[in-house]
Amino acid sequence: MPKSASLVAVQMQYRLEDYRSAEAFRERVLGVMRAVRQRAPKGDLLVVFPEDVGLGLIFTQDFERIQSAKTMVEAGLRLMERYQINAFANEGGFAGATRTLLRTLSPFVERVYHEVFSEAARVGGAWVVAGSAPIAQGECVHNVSYTYNPKGERVLVQRKINLVPLEQEAGLNLCPAPRELPTVNTPVGKLGVLICLDGFYHELIDQHAKRGVRVIAMPSYNPLPWTKEEAQGWESGLLAGVQKHPDMIGVNPMGVGGFFDVRAEGQSSIVAPRSRTPDGSGYLARAKSKDQEEILFYPG
Repeated sequence: MPKSASLVAVQMQYRLEDYRSAEAFRERVLGVMRAVRQRAPKGDLLVVFPEDVGLGLIFTQDFERIQSAKTMVEAGLRLMERYQINAFANEGGFAGATRTLLRTLSPFVERVYHEVFSEAARVGGAWVVAGSAPIAQGECVHNVSYTYNPKGERVLVQRKINLVPLEQEAGLNLCPAPRELPTVNTPVGKLGVLICLDGFYHELIDQHAKRGVRVIAMPSYNPLPWTKEEAQGWESGLLAGVQKHPDMIGVNPMGVGGFFDVRAEGQSSIVAPRSRTPDGSGYLARAKSKDQEEILFYPG
């Protein structure tokens, strides 16, 4: 990796009020990018945002209607009422209604998500992995991550392949994506993106390594308490996956906080083979907290 380049993992605090309008979301993301550039005023940057950073955009157009909801399900039901989607008469029941709702909202979500992160990449003069957002493609809705170059051009699209329970039929009812692993050349090396759970499937990391990938970005959102056992479990993901690839670095930002009754905790990290880290831990950088906003840099 060039000496003038930096890798950045954004441990971003998700707050419902940051999605009260498209402008509020824009200011939130641009504020993070300004903070990153203040820390690293020169040189190439690869900035990775967390998974589901765009999920809150499903609430933006109807913020006053949903802001007093107590649960994600209640918020979803209020939106279904707004868009005249019958939660139980819909083909496929509640899961089908959820899919219909997300498809209805997708054009707005995708437009704002794309415009904001394209601008963030331009303003920051950085390569940006824009976390992810729920975006419809045909009849399906996928958990999708866009990557931008410093001109604000979208240069990589990665869809999540392996879904967690919250994304399956009883939750958001997303579609698992085909096993497609696009890559893009950046100043810090060839980049691949694996969204959260996909980074625990080491064969995907191995496939990227065979294609010359040097940096894996793994945007994540962990809707569980960050207990000692949970933290240990996460070490079997990207940290373990990069160990047999001596030239590979993994960037794993985690979203913290959340929406209504869905809350996340986690410690973001930048990882490498243990032999490349001074203390032999495999961590080049690691967040101090499990529930506060932090920005990690390597080199620090």
